[in-house]
Amino acid sequence: MAILWGRDASTLKPMLAAGNCVAIESPHPSPLSASRGFFGSRPFSRANELLVGMGAEPIDWRLP
Repeated sequence: MAILWGRDASTLKPMLAAGNCVAIESPHPSPLSASRGFFGSRPFSRANELLVGMGAEPIDWRLP
């Protein structure tokens, strides 16, 4: 599984798909573009939903 943030990262999606890697796409979380789609895109929740759907444990994304 890969989380692709931003336009440049999204160009990797075909390569990842060829290797049977699931890719989650989201706008880049930088301060300049966060309000243009990152807020509300839920990449971490979506990753955990996919992991649970594959029978894996979800990731605890909280900072220590």
